[in-house]
Amino acid sequence: MIYDLTRPITSGMPVYPGDPPVQITPLPNPPWQISALQLGSHSGTHLDAPRHRFAGGVGIDAIPPARLVGPGIVIDAGGYEANAPIGPEVLAGVALPAGLMVLIRTGWEAYWGTDVYARHPYLSAGLAQALVDVGVTLVGIDAFSVDSTVDGNDAAHLTLLGNNILIAENLCNLAALECGTRYTFAFLPLPLVQADGAPARVLAWREK
Repeated sequence: MIYDLTRPITSGMPVYPGDPPVQITPLPNPPWQISALQLGSHSGTHLDAPRHRFAGGVGIDAIPPARLVGPGIVIDAGGYEANAPIGPEVLAGVALPAGLMVLIRTGWEAYWGTDVYARHPYLSAGLAQALVDVGVTLVGIDAFSVDSTVDGNDAAHLTLLGNNILIAENLCNLAALECGTRYTFAFLPLPLVQADGAPARVLAWREK
């Protein structure tokens, strides 16, 4: 069973406030079907490279494939209020050996397409640092951002990207995965040269 954790990219889809709108325009070129794409590098389900926050950081095209496929788990962070910080308490009792990818399931994907989606819970500075300390390689979330969207802060981005930990945002279908169970995840962004991020197809399957 392969789980698809990716938001389909479609014209008019929700985007982070201030980001370019997504538009897919079919072009007349019979008998061929070709479309023009207008979208930001962080449209839909996407991966943040360190360059997203640090101008001299690694771009999305320079991330080796071995960093994009690997073991990980989903951690339950349901029950938090709108725009509330998620503390390191969500890691209590969770075995986190170094080298894992960690996906934070807030349940906020249920609000996709509504104004409430922008008021998602987000990683506290303490949680971001705790994930750095245990040696995770990637942190994902089922929301616009690992930071507060409405407050526009960037503490989690600074901590994670500053320690070369990749970030995936706007994940979906995390409810299909069991928290604490090991999966193999594949995060496959477009290799846009020297870009700060890119839309990505994200897949998961249970480890044997």
